[in-house]
Amino acid sequence: MTTSKLADKYIVKRNKIRNQCTLVRGQVEEGVVFFLDKVEETTRACDSLLLTWKTHGSPQGDRKVKETMYRMASNTLELLEQWRENSSTDDTLNSLTSIETFLEEIKEMNCAILREEEEAATEFPSIPRLLIKNIKIAGDNPQIRQWWCDVMTLRPPPC
Repeated sequence: MTTSKLADKYIVKRNKIRNQCTLVRGQVEEGVVFFLDKVEETTRACDSLLLTWKTHGSPQGDRKVKETMYRMASNTLELLEQWRENSSTDDTLNSLTSIETFLEEIKEMNCAILREEEEAATEFPSIPRLLIKNIKIAGDNPQIRQWWCDVMTLRPPPC
């Protein structure tokens, strides 16, 4: 499956999750609202991860980021559907634990992307300046991303 199809499927699943949360929110007791808030926080974290990757990520991480987002959305939707069928307190707690695990994984990936970008920028401050200059001149196009990929793979290892 191509990365663009993964992104499209992620968006479809994300929208299903949002719709289900909206439908369920009016019918549940107060304690379950926390669970639904965590589900929505997970989708927001995935969206934030995608934005972070588009802004700071390297082309090599594209597939991994989109696969992670798709997997998270699929698992979250599956948990939400299972919970709707059998909404006992134990199921809610188990689902909440899984959602928290997904959320932590997404946040760690987001931080790793930012940390990697920051390390690259501090090692070679002139390279990010060249990237910014090229983007201002040519816009964010595939050739600029390829240039960035070439520069980052050909750079010497850190001391």
